[in-house]
Amino acid sequence: MIRMIRLLVVGAAFGCLACSGALIRPALPSAERASEALLILPGFGYNRSGEQTFRKLASELRAGGIDLYLPAYVSRSGLEESRAKLLDFIREQRLSRYDRVHVFAFIAGGWTLNPLVDARALPNLATVVYDRSPYQERAPKIARDKLRLLTWLRYGPVVFDLADTSYHPVTAPTIRVGLLIETKPTSFIRRHAEAAAQQGPYRFDCGSFGQRYEDCAYVGLDHDELYVRFAEVWPEVRSFISTGRFTPGADRKLPKAFATGPERAPTDTRY
Repeated sequence: MIRMIRLLVVGAAFGCLACSGALIRPALPSAERASEALLILPGFGYNRSGEQTFRKLASELRAGGIDLYLPAYVSRSGLEESRAKLLDFIREQRLSRYDRVHVFAFIAGGWTLNPLVDARALPNLATVVYDRSPYQERAPKIARDKLRLLTWLRYGPVVFDLADTSYHPVTAPTIRVGLLIETKPTSFIRRHAEAAAQQGPYRFDCGSFGQRYEDCAYVGLDHDELYVRFAEVWPEVRSFISTGRFTPGADRKLPKAFATGPERAPTDTRY
């Protein structure tokens, strides 16, 4: 029973691997494709509720001249195999046909995508908006150190790869980069607050994520909420795609709670 509970806890932190094979792509013939495409790269935490959110969004994007793609690319084998699967998807879906491609990368998506960008796998890539979280980016190391066997049984080495791999930033000046920073911890991080705090002080300032950017804003959501409530942040992503900036109403000010106490333990969920 204890083993089962722990397995469920790990699942709550990382969601379904490879999105249970879920895949969203335009149903229209290639001749009717839009001129632009949005590639959503989900990570751990994506589930059926998140899939429903993106399927609803697909029709709105299509009406606005953007085709939505969401690949099942995360592999148990690790980050290298995940990159290979993502590259295969890019080629199979012929994303090079579009005038411009845009990416929204959840955390694992950024770790997977960025080396491919350096390798020019998407030469028509115009913008990338990254989901970043000082809280949730600590989850892989917690799973590796505290729940190692159960994590391996459920997900394989890929979570360990994330824990052991430093962020590789996109540097190409021709690609516009935006950061959306989560300001709430998930229940997994709150449950393992002590282990999370042992990884060092929390930093929420935009310059602390090792990634150059054109614009940066804060969202009052945790990682799990961002999947199911993505429609709330879509206006910001849409604005960035169009202008290279988030909307004038985006929250660009560092929350006071983090400006004065970056080492705050993630037990207070008011933010």
